[in-house]
Amino acid sequence: MDFHQLYYTSCRTGLSGYAGYQFNAVTPGVSPEVMHEVEAVSSYEPPGTLGHSPTPEQIEGCPVNLCFVPGPEPIVANVAFTGTDYSGRFGNYFAHALVPASGGMWRGPLPIELWKAPLWTREAVADTDLPRLPGPLPTGPLRRDAVDRFLDGTPRRRLLPALLAAVERAALDEERSVVILAADDDEVACWIAAVSFLLPPPMVAKVSFATYQFRPSYSRHHVIGTVPGAEIVADERAFAGFFLFDFTTGEASEVAAGPLPELLAGTGTVAAEPLWRRARALAAGGELRLADWHPIIAAAALLDGGPGIGPDDLDAACAWLGSNARRLDRDTVGRVGAAALGHDAASPDHMTGLADAAAAAGLDELLALAEGRLVTGHLAQASDRGAPAPHAVRLRSARAREQARRGYAQRLAGADAATLVRLLALADAHGVQPDPHTLRTCGSEVVGPRLLRLSDQDDLHAAVRRWPDLRAGTLFHLDQAASADRARVHAVFDAGLDKAVPKAELAALPALHEAALVARGRRDGEPPVDTALAVLSARGPDGRLDEALLTALWPGGWTPDDALALLPGLPDGAAADPVLVPWVKPLLASPRSMDDPVRQKNYGALCKLVDGLPLAGLLPPALHDRVEAVAWIHLAEKPLLATDSRKNAKERYEAGKALVEAYNTPAGAPAAAPAEDYLLLRLSVLLPNLRHDALARLLAGAHDKVVDTYLERLRRTLGGERATAVPAAGAAFATAWTAETELGALPVARSIHEVLLRALPEWRKRDLGGVEREVRRRTGRMTAVQDFQRWREKHCRRRRWLPGRQSQ
Repeated sequence: MDFHQLYYTSCRTGLSGYAGYQFNAVTPGVSPEVMHEVEAVSSYEPPGTLGHSPTPEQIEGCPVNLCFVPGPEPIVANVAFTGTDYSGRFGNYFAHALVPASGGMWRGPLPIELWKAPLWTREAVADTDLPRLPGPLPTGPLRRDAVDRFLDGTPRRRLLPALLAAVERAALDEERSVVILAADDDEVACWIAAVSFLLPPPMVAKVSFATYQFRPSYSRHHVIGTVPGAEIVADERAFAGFFLFDFTTGEASEVAAGPLPELLAGTGTVAAEPLWRRARALAAGGELRLADWHPIIAAAALLDGGPGIGPDDLDAACAWLGSNARRLDRDTVGRVGAAALGHDAASPDHMTGLADAAAAAGLDELLALAEGRLVTGHLAQASDRGAPAPHAVRLRSARAREQARRGYAQRLAGADAATLVRLLALADAHGVQPDPHTLRTCGSEVVGPRLLRLSDQDDLHAAVRRWPDLRAGTLFHLDQAASADRARVHAVFDAGLDKAVPKAELAALPALHEAALVARGRRDGEPPVDTALAVLSARGPDGRLDEALLTALWPGGWTPDDALALLPGLPDGAAADPVLVPWVKPLLASPRSMDDPVRQKNYGALCKLVDGLPLAGLLPPALHDRVEAVAWIHLAEKPLLATDSRKNAKERYEAGKALVEAYNTPAGAPAAAPAEDYLLLRLSVLLPNLRHDALARLLAGAHDKVVDTYLERLRRTLGGERATAVPAAGAAFATAWTAETELGALPVARSIHEVLLRALPEWRKRDLGGVEREVRRRTGRMTAVQDFQRWREKHCRRRRWLPGRQSQ
C-alpha cells in the first residue's frame, strides 16, 4: 500500500506561491479536503516552560505530536517543533503527514507504531512535488514487548483498565475526550500504544489521538496527550470535564472499568495480539463494544490454556459458547468446552452453558461431563439451606439423569421438609423422576407430620400436587392420624391441601374426603348445614354425625336456625343419634332472648320440630316435657298469628282462650304446664292481636300474671314510636271501655287506664286525635268515642296559644 505525503511548515517557497505557513510539498493527487484537515491538525504550541530563547537541545526535546485522524481518508501526522523559520521568527513547527494513496481504512502498521519512526522528516524541500511513500512503512521503537516492559515498570498500571474503558466511551459514545497527562511525550506514546495494542482492532481503527496538545480543550481528538507546562490544571473541574488520567500523580477521573479491560490489562500487549487474532476468528461480526467482546476474548484465552481467566470471565465464555455453538465448528466447541471444564475456576454455574454448547454441537461426552458436574453442584446447593436455589434446566444426557436419580435417592433420605422441597423442585427442573419408594417414605415420614404441625405450607402443597408418590405417602400418614386427631387433619385441609389432591384420591380415603369437604365448605362460605349433609351423604345410608364433625363445623355451637335447617334433613337413623343431644339441649332450655318475638317464635318452631323427631325421646324427662308443652303452644297460637284480624274471629278467640286457660289452670292443660314461662311470653305478644272485645273478655277472666304481662307490653309499646303507639293506645282504650261498660270488669279497665294515664297526657294534639279515630274504628260506638273525649278533656293537658306558634 502506497501513501501520499504532505509537508506543512513556515517556509519561503511552497504551494501557496508566497512565503509563510503553507504546504511546502505534497504528493500530487492529494485532495484539497485532506490538505485542509492536515493543516487543521498540525497546529503546534510548545510547552510554556520552553521560554523565548531555547537552546537547540531544548528545541529538540520539545514534545512531538504524533496524531491520527480516522475517516474515509485517514491521516497520520508527525508534528515537531523546529524553533525559528526561514526569517528567524520564533515558533515554527514542521508537520509531515501520510494519507493512504488509495483511500479507505488505514492499512499500515498501527498509527502509534510510527512513533519516532525513521520515515519522518523535519526539513523543507525545494521541489513542491513529493513522491509516494511505498509500504510497508518502517516502524519506530514502540513494539509490543517494549510497551509491556514499560507497563511492568510503572506503578500506574493499575489505571490501565479504567483508561481502556474511558477510550471506549470517548470513541463510541462521543463522550468526554480522554486526556493523558504524563511526564513527557514518550510516556504519553507508551500509554496510547498500550491502548492501541489492547483494545479490539476494529475499535482502535476509530480512535483518533494526539500525543501532544498544548491546549487539550481545543482538541477534537478522542485521546489527547499533554505534559506539564501545557495549558491544563489537574483540578476537580478538569477531572469532570475530561476523562483525565494524571500519570504524574496517579489520580484519574472515576470510570467503571468492566471485566474485559481488567482481563486485557492483565494479559499484556504481546499476548493480546494472538488473543485478538483468535477472538476475531470466533466472532460473529457484529461485536462493537468491550462487553460484546468479553466472552469471545475469554473463550479465545481458554484455547490458550486460560491464563488470567477468572470466574466472571468463565461465566461469560460458557454462556457465549452455549449461545453460539451452532455457528461454530464442532472442533472449536469441543476445545473451548474442554478447556472450560478443566479450568481451575470452573463451577456448576458454568456447566449450563457448556451443556448447551455440547448438545448443540452433538458432543455427547462433553454433554455428559458437563451435566454430571452440574448435577453434583446442584444437589449440594439444594441441600444447603443457606445457599440460593440453583437455576436448573432439563438434563439431556442419559448418564447425567441416572447420576441424578441416584443422587436424589441418597439426599432425600433423611432430608427435612425445606430441603425436600428444594430437592424436588430441582428434580422437576432436571426432568428426573426420583425413586417412587423414597418419595412415599418422604410423604409419610416428613411431609405428613410437617403438615400436622404447621398446616400452612404452600411449598409442600405444591410438591404434593406435583409428585403422586409423595402425595400417596402424605395421605397415608394423614389418614392414620385422622382417627386420633380429626381436628388437626381438618386444619391441614383448611390450609388448602385439598386443592393439591385429586378428588378421586380423596374419595378412597373417607376421613380425608370429609376433611376436604369441610375445608371447601369453609373456604367457599357454604352454610355449615350443607357441608354436614354432604359429609353425611358421603358416609352412606348408615352414616351418622359425630362430635368431631359437629365441632369442626360449629365451633361455637348451634343456633336455633342451624338446628331448624339441619334436623329436618337428617335420615331417621342420624336424627335419633345421641350425639345430637348435647348440641340441641342448650337451645331447648329457654329462648335466647325473652323479649324478642322472632326468637320466641323460632324457639317454638324448634321445639315443635324436635317433638316430632326420635331425638325427643333421648332428652331428659323434664326437658322432654317442656319441649312437648312448647310444641303444643306453638301449634295452638297459629290462629292468633293471622294478619287479617277480621277473619275467623271466633277461631282466634278460641285459640286465645285456650292459651289463657292453659296458664290459668295448668292442671287442666298439662301439656302447657312445663312451659308456663314461655306461654306467658307468648301471651304478651299474641293477646294484642285479638279484637278489643275478645281481648276484654279474656283479660276479665285471666290470671293476674297474664294481665300484668299484657299491661307491661302495652307500657313499652306506648313509650315507643308514635306510628305503633297510637293504634295500640286506641285498642287499649277500646278494650278498657268494653271491659268496664259491657263486662263490668272494673279491675281490668282501671289497670288499662292507669297505663294510659302515664303516657297519653303528654302526647300532642294530633296524636290524641289519632287515638280517638282508632277508638271509633275499633268500637264503632259513638258512646265510646264520647267517653274518650271526656277522658281526654279530664286527663290530657291543654296547650295554650303562644305568639308566632301554631297550636299543636
